[in-house]
Amino acid sequence: MSPAYKQFLCAVLVGFALAVSVDSQNQTGFISIDCGLPYNYSYTERTTGINYISDSTFIDTGESEYLLAGSNYYQPYWYLRSFPQGVRNCYKINITSGTKYLIRVGFQYGNYDGKNEAPEFELHLGPNLWETMNFSMEGLDTTRELIHNPPQDYIHICLVNTNKGVPFISLIELRPLLSTSYAETNVSLALVSRKDTGLLVNDTSIYNFRYPTDIHDRVWNTEYVDDEKQLQLSTPAMVNKSYFHADFQIPSAIMSTAVAPKNASDPLNVFLDVVDNNPEYHVYLHFAEIQKLPSHQQPRNLYVILNGRPQEPSFVLPYLSTYTLYTTLPIGDAVFSSMSILKTDNSTLPPILNAYETYEAKKFLQLETNQGDIDAIENIKLRYKISKNWQGDPCSPQAYKWEGLNCSYRESRPPRITSLDLSSSGLRGQISPFIANLSMIQALDLSNNNLTGPPPDFLSHMPNLTVLNLGQNKLRGQVPAGLIDRNKTDGLSLSLCENPNLPKFGHVSCKLRKKHNVVIPVVVSSVGTIILLLTVAAIWWRCKSEEIDEPIEPRGRKFTKSEIDKITSNSTLIGRGGFGEVYHGTLENDTQVAVKILDLSSSQGSEEFQNEVKLLMRVHHRNLVSLIGYCDEGDTMALIYEYIANGNLQQHISAADIPYKGLTWKQRLQVAVDAARGLEYLHDGCKPPILHRDLKPSNILLTETLQAKIADFGISKALATDTATHALTDLRGTYGYLDPEYCTTGQLTRKSDSYSFGIVLLELITGRPAIITELETTHVNVSDWVRAKFERMEIESIVDSRVQGTYKYSSAQKAIETALACVSKTSTERPEISHVYDRLKECFEIEKVSEELEIGSGDEGRLITQIRDCLEMNSQVQSKRLTV
Repeated sequence: MSPAYKQFLCAVLVGFALAVSVDSQNQTGFISIDCGLPYNYSYTERTTGINYISDSTFIDTGESEYLLAGSNYYQPYWYLRSFPQGVRNCYKINITSGTKYLIRVGFQYGNYDGKNEAPEFELHLGPNLWETMNFSMEGLDTTRELIHNPPQDYIHICLVNTNKGVPFISLIELRPLLSTSYAETNVSLALVSRKDTGLLVNDTSIYNFRYPTDIHDRVWNTEYVDDEKQLQLSTPAMVNKSYFHADFQIPSAIMSTAVAPKNASDPLNVFLDVVDNNPEYHVYLHFAEIQKLPSHQQPRNLYVILNGRPQEPSFVLPYLSTYTLYTTLPIGDAVFSSMSILKTDNSTLPPILNAYETYEAKKFLQLETNQGDIDAIENIKLRYKISKNWQGDPCSPQAYKWEGLNCSYRESRPPRITSLDLSSSGLRGQISPFIANLSMIQALDLSNNNLTGPPPDFLSHMPNLTVLNLGQNKLRGQVPAGLIDRNKTDGLSLSLCENPNLPKFGHVSCKLRKKHNVVIPVVVSSVGTIILLLTVAAIWWRCKSEEIDEPIEPRGRKFTKSEIDKITSNSTLIGRGGFGEVYHGTLENDTQVAVKILDLSSSQGSEEFQNEVKLLMRVHHRNLVSLIGYCDEGDTMALIYEYIANGNLQQHISAADIPYKGLTWKQRLQVAVDAARGLEYLHDGCKPPILHRDLKPSNILLTETLQAKIADFGISKALATDTATHALTDLRGTYGYLDPEYCTTGQLTRKSDSYSFGIVLLELITGRPAIITELETTHVNVSDWVRAKFERMEIESIVDSRVQGTYKYSSAQKAIETALACVSKTSTERPEISHVYDRLKECFEIEKVSEELEIGSGDEGRLITQIRDCLEMNSQVQSKRLTV
């Protein structure tokens, strides 16, 4: 090393020390977060002078972890925050709107959990995937850096659990950049490498440069000179100007050294650390002439070849000024892309390079939710201190939208919140005025809370609101006239039941309405009421008369062994399952029945069988197959059910008729609604609740009118008490429909049935089996197949091709969302079946309304709809709740 260069390096190092002490306060716009640092702690990192603060004000989930003392880690890596709970955990960081930022995140595993097995998880920026994080070397820190122009005045940095270990993060740093630098359109730039060239291998006193040398805190890694083939150039002078208006503000310490080939005619070759095959890359080459040339000598004249292609005309380097050449780079199949810098023929000086940067272009296409909706829902969250999984963007990505929200998604438009369900959420106080700012909301459910004060008038001015449920609260005062008027004339479904201090509505029971979204008609014209009631009464009486005329076998009958032998003699075997064989038989009064005879090899004893019969005898619902009687005599144990002549759902889904004569889209939705209603009754209408344990298409039977009835309660299980959450059981069920948590823990819960129902719903939607065989050796669960397509919003490729063109897009989308929620990997992420029922009703209503609009409109159409609703309400009255 020359004496002059040693003197230069000493000056640089002294400058570093002074800068740390003088400029440590000049960090305008810097946000430096030490993740996991205890609340209200802060410190100044000694080598950079950067001020770090705790992350406690940016996130309210996760656990703080401390790495082992004496590990010699960089101080911001002493702590980390891990996220063992929840699928998506997000930091919200407020920034200056319109400012371009360098965003850097750091991870230091350090075997903090003692497992010596680093996790894999996804890193998201807002609703978009930034990168999948995996860590092959436990002791080394990993950073990811992005140059990004946020569209809002905040950013979300999210960590998503992919079931490959617990996500964690060590640091987050944001640094403002000049708007004229890195001026790319519609892309963000993910750092691949940032290199400072021109240092010798024995210059061990020089570390990687960052703040305060670089005022933007870019980290410059050294690329040492190959002294066999290359020369080092340097100058003690300051290189502090930019040749272009796009000032990248590259530090003089970086630009004052350069590398050149020893042979002036040789190219200066650089290999870019590019590993992906197809993405678009951006390369920034930073040049500066640092040799004072005699006036008679030609200036240095260079050109660049990238992967064999010249990039631009030749250029002359300005003295002690930065010249930046940048280009987009489609890499193709190159693993390490080559770049060559050459001198022109009329230049006598060799090519040089002072520094360069390589970035991968990231196109973040997933739009964030409408800002007005975000502001409103964030204020609602703050007002009621909601502790659900409300983190990150409310609607995007769809797989992680907030619990209780539904959103609309239109191409090239931000998602909008269209429904909000905060029922049973412990809300207190008055109804928040921020709800009025959800201008696209169609359904609002605030029932079963402790809300007080009068129903606010702003609810009557929300133009898109069609369903409003304020039942089971402590509201008082007058109902706004606007709400009553909209209920009367504008089709607003309004529920105010069980509010004792609302005089006209406080004594109306919610029992039949709260889960089925039945409208409480506030005001109905007297003439319309008379006509409607007479019409409904006539139809109901006729149906009731027909029911009475049918020969119904008394329920609860105990059959003898000889009667069973007679019923099943010469009968048709119609099924065989885990319970045993099923026969089609006929009673003395010609009533057709299905007889299930318990297999003698079954482990179920007589006492257990008797207990189960007593339980099933008391379960009656229009969407459950009725148990007529039983036999328990000698070695014969049998169950006698009503016979359903139209087969099971599996047969209808797999129908191969050409042309297709199976279930239409609307019929499929009706079957799903029926099955959900039956399952809801088992869970919520029986005390203690009953869990099915083996829900699948072959256990859902269809009547001649395609009414669905859930069958096969032979392995059903009652919870010990009404408040119990799970039962420990022997593992039973069918492969493809079994809840993964149930398989792991043996704990059967309501959510286990929700999972099975979700698979059934996906089969109804797609027409595909629970386990899809793509290749002879590849088997994929239908939930994984659908989820992959739904992330790309390939609705048409998900829905069964046999019903294409017969469904509304919004109906199909909502049904798919509902099914995917049911099959979430963890039970805490799955909805109760009552919520599933509500969502499927909404899907069905979309199709029904569309059909009615095609048939006609006006008073006649509305009357038909009212009759249907009243008949449905009547049928619900017949399904009384019971205590088992």
